[in-house]
Amino acid sequence: MDDFRHAVQASLTALGTNTLDLLRSRDLLLLLVHRQVIEKATESLSPPVDLIQKALKDHCQKEQLNNDASLNKWLEDHCLNMDELLHQLSLPFKLSKLALDEFGNQAEAHFLQRKEEIDQVTYSLLRVKNSGMAYELYLQLEANESNFESLATDHSEGPEQRSGGRVGPSSLKRAHPRLQQLLRTATPGLVHEPILIEQWWVVARLDERQEASFDDAMRQRMASELLQNWLSNETKTVVKSLFTADDDISMPEDSGQQNV
Repeated sequence: MDDFRHAVQASLTALGTNTLDLLRSRDLLLLLVHRQVIEKATESLSPPVDLIQKALKDHCQKEQLNNDASLNKWLEDHCLNMDELLHQLSLPFKLSKLALDEFGNQAEAHFLQRKEEIDQVTYSLLRVKNSGMAYELYLQLEANESNFESLATDHSEGPEQRSGGRVGPSSLKRAHPRLQQLLRTATPGLVHEPILIEQWWVVARLDERQEASFDDAMRQRMASELLQNWLSNETKTVVKSLFTADDDISMPEDSGQQNV
């Protein structure tokens, strides 16, 4: 790890103190160091040629580059040559591979820590400040005399009025803690009696719970999150070392990050 950081630091130190100070003062140094960390960490990886060619095709379609002339003009406008563009297009594939190689074995544990945030719920609610009104609306819903959409549109005093009372799909973590507690174990389709949340009387119903599963796509997502954390920590460490006289760039023992 020391060799890795020293290599990144050396490539940046070569720019000179004045340039580094200028980049820092313009809030550009973190971006540059982050990119250098990525370049060094992925330099030994080579994505399949067919993936890069597909990425180039998708890039041309996105930028509406329909022939070689328009592609060359785009390269000129962006001060790039073809090899540099292909290198840029290869980075997402390299990062995906690096994430699985280095953090794939930690991905499931990270998923379990994050599962409650990743799980999605859709629910309906309406809120009013008068308890009597809240119970009246609740009884109408219980008796199937009306529905959430019409009652929320006509009576709710929160932003859910604009969506007919429907919220989500979104993470349950975004809801108020009391509402989280109610919906976490709720039966879908069951309307709950009004509860007081701060100044609001809230009537809620869990409509759907979509629990995340740990499949290959989720493994990649979790590994990529861990990689991004590692890249961020490495970037900050290198930046600090550039402006510290007595650099100590060994990996902190309690960082919880795996070496790349």
